[in-house]
Amino acid sequence: METKISHSLIKAVSGEFDLESVYKLTLNRMNIRAIENLEGCVNLQELNLSNNEIERIQGLEKLQSLRKITLTSNKISSLQGLDKCAALEHIFVQDNMIDNISEIANVSALKNLKSLYLRNIDGSQKNPVCDHPSYRSSIVRQLPHISILDGERLKHSNTLYADASSSQTTSTAQVQIPESKSWLSGFTWEEDKDDVDKLLAPIQAKFDAVMSDSKKLNAAAVALLSHYQ
Repeated sequence: METKISHSLIKAVSGEFDLESVYKLTLNRMNIRAIENLEGCVNLQELNLSNNEIERIQGLEKLQSLRKITLTSNKISSLQGLDKCAALEHIFVQDNMIDNISEIANVSALKNLKSLYLRNIDGSQKNPVCDHPSYRSSIVRQLPHISILDGERLKHSNTLYADASSSQTTSTAQVQIPESKSWLSGFTWEEDKDDVDKLLAPIQAKFDAVMSDSKKLNAAAVALLSHYQ
């Protein structure tokens, strides 16, 4: 028998009398066919509607605090409707009927999105779109801000390198490298040994300072790279 989402059902399941006090709601395995009557749950942060009969994502416009939605094991073929939830960070839609890679565009505007699951990390419960030849690259290109895809942490170091290379190529023509000056400018080897020592002392000090700065920059670069791995 089909179950309809009603205010009384929400209150009974959540244990809250006031819909505005509902922060987490689980309505899984209830044979629900439509997402409805959630507009009063304005502070809802987590919504679980897995293992139902839902075909269309709708009725989420008022859920501006929603951060996590689980729609695993339904009959959903489009991600349209999730774009209304600007605060969304985690989307679980494994085991549905999403088969078009263009559906990713429906969540590309969600700048807070951190993870998207269209299948499990072991490849199970996958949507048909997961078999698309450019599945992973298309998602990474359209959602460059997410850090987890299907349970796998994404590494954006290649993207950062590409951006840096592009920036370097663009600005090379504008950069003028000053002519280097010899450390021994004005020096002749006919001078006394004492004069040589006096000349090399400040040069050695400058060299030591440069080496120290280089080590600090190298440590900073290693720390930055490890942050993006």
